[in-house]
Order: sequence, then structure tokens, then C-alpha cells
Amino acid sequence: QLEGLCSFLQLSSCPEHLLVRFCSWLLALSPDLSYASAAVLAEQLFLARVLALTQPPSRHLMAALASFCSKYARPFCHVLVAPILREPAAVPEQTRLVCELVEECLEPEHVRLVL
Repeated sequence: QLEGLCSFLQLSSCPEHLLVRFCSWLLALSPDLSYASAAVLAEQLFLARVLALTQPPSRHLMAALASFCSKYARPFCHVLVAPILREPAAVPEQTRLVCELVEECLEPEHVRLVL
């Protein structure tokens, strides 16, 4: 259902400055999203954008990724970090993005998960 809602709202193609607002709203939700819901949102909001990077990400995309990653680290790692690390043809911008997010946003237990 959540995938259908994301598709209906066209979240995967919304402007990046709106991602920051949307992620702020997500962080304010109580109770927290389930792992499955957070994974669906990570995929819908970020995966295509990150995989399409050919130049450094915008500050809006970085802010949205950092805020989402800080609260939903495990689904973020599984949905975004793992595919990039497994991709043999990952472009340098994707690798830099992952490294920056791992260094700045993840707690030590999630860094171990990435490794």
C-alpha cells in the first residue's frame, strides 16, 4: 500500500527541496516508522536519485539523506548503501556520498552493519 501511495504522490520525482521538508515531517512522526515502511520510503525517495548521480549531490539531497539516515539507519543501509557498495560500476559521486553519510550520520553499530 505504501508503495502505491508513494507512486500516486510521485515521491520518487518530487523536487529535492521538498524532500527536506518531507523528511523533517517523517522524523517528527510518532511512533517511528516500521522497518518495512522506512525501507519502502528510502527506496522511493532516494534510490533512483542516488543511483543516477553523475555529479556531487545538491545540498537539499544531502540534507534529506542525512536526516533520513540519522533516524532510519538500518533500512537506509540495506536499501541505499548496500546496492551502491555491490555495484561494480558505481560512479565516484555515489561512493563519495556513501562514505560521507557513513562518516557523518551513522552510529558505530550501523557502521559495522555497512562493513
